Amino acid sequence: MIFSCDNRENKKVDLNENNKTNNKTNNMSLNIIEIKKHIELQRRIGSDEIEYEKPYILTEKDLDLLFKVIDEGLIKKGYKMPSLEKFNDIIKINNSKELNYAKYFDVDCFEWKNKNFFTNFQLVESDQYIFTNKKCISGFFLLDEVIHVNADDTYSIQLPKVIIARNKYLFNESKADLVWLKFNDEYFLESLVKVFGYVKDKDLLKWVLDRSLNDDKSKEKEFYKILVTKTCDNKYIFHKEVFEVMTQADAKSKENYLNFLIGRIDLPKIEGLSFSEDTRIKALYCYYATKIDKNYMFSFFPKLDDEKLEEEFKRNNYYNIPDFKELFEQTKNGGIGLPM
Repeated sequence: MIFSCDNRENKKVDLNENNKTNNKTNNMSLNIIEIKKHIELQRRIGSDEIEYEKPYILTEKDLDLLFKVIDEGLIKKGYKMPSLEKFNDIIKINNSKELNYAKYFDVDCFEWKNKNFFTNFQLVESDQYIFTNKKCISGFFLLDEVIHVNADDTYSIQLPKVIIARNKYLFNESKADLVWLKFNDEYFLESLVKVFGYVKDKDLLKWVLDRSLNDDKSKEKEFYKILVTKTCDNKYIFHKEVFEVMTQADAKSKENYLNFLIGRIDLPKIEGLSFSEDTRIKALYCYYATKIDKNYMFSFFPKLDDEKLEEEFKRNNYYNIPDFKELFEQTKNGGIGLPM
């Protein structure tokens, strides 16, 4: 899955007392000796301010240890580990296979083929990445940011609230954590929908849709990101769920949606599409928009009243939608010539 975020706000990690997970016994599930070793190694990571003769380069081992800490911390915060099937289904939202890591707002479609990934990894950009371990997701943190080891080798785990909320919302369907994320991690939520095509949650989808349509500078561009997802294997997924949200909205919201569709958009303009793909997306757009409100049913299909386009519809069996042909024939002339 999941996610350059040049305009992303830098937020401080919340490490308050309410987020601490303690282990006061010596019957520990973590390899504390190894964790202490890597905490010390990580103190020698080079930066713009400090240079070491032999700086430490992060490795996959550092990530493995990090996730062991995160796994334990999440469970003690009530997180229920999802089944592998459910986890993979969500993680590979817009791809044919699971991704091991990805970058926010930038569908680079990374795969973990290069074991030397961390040699080019800049710690200052660590919060731009999401990593997975088949049980949960997280950005990258140094070990001493998430665990404190005492002199007697007992320890306390201190997970940033963002890790807890993202995982409990995404994999445990926690609505309380969705509320927290809306106020504290909006970029993550928007990327779920606009980059990775996560439209399962209608509450989230409506929230992202409304935010995007309130942005006067780039309404159309942002709307297209919600409407269509380009997958990592170069397929285009049209999200009819966007129109389900519009259709089920209250009267005022529905009016705003229709005013936007009719007043701001001629037809969807998405770069890189073949004629067939472009026609399919425009056809589906008109079909589902026609169903939002019967008072506006003649506002969309007239834009596609073209023999060349109609032939494409036929070749594709009207996209296997039972009433597509009927609705197209009924509305393509804008209501002109219909029997009284």
